Amino acid sequence: MVASPLELSVILPAYNEEGAIARVVGALRQRLDEEDSLRERYEILVIDDGSSDDTAQQARSAGGDIRVVQHPYNIGNGAAVKTGIRHARGRVLVFMDADGQHDPGQVPEFLRACSRYDMVVGARGRGSQAGLHRSLANGLYNALA
Repeated sequence: MVASPLELSVILPAYNEEGAIARVVGALRQRLDEEDSLRERYEILVIDDGSSDDTAQQARSAGGDIRVVQHPYNIGNGAAVKTGIRHARGRVLVFMDADGQHDPGQVPEFLRACSRYDMVVGARGRGSQAGLHRSLANGLYNALA
């Protein structure tokens, strides 16, 4: 019997996230396992961007078939995203921050939207956790773009 191809790769770029990564991976796995259409058809990749703490080991300790790819030193979030893309095997790629600020419960909702669109982007609304300085700076950058 041939294994079903992977539907989803969840990529978590991480830098010094030992305090959060196991919880984030665990919550993500739990939510994805609740979806019958995804069970055994997804992968979670943690891209450890040269962390100086135990991020990689904590990710591995979260259980399940988690793949951890480690950069030898910190080269930035963009490079970690590219590494994740190169290592991903899923038809759909989802990128989430490794510190827990994104809700794993929304991943199935994004996947449903993917059936209608080529690309889906999640964005925080007015209830954002970003502070006033960051909100103003983002507004300025968006106006300039």
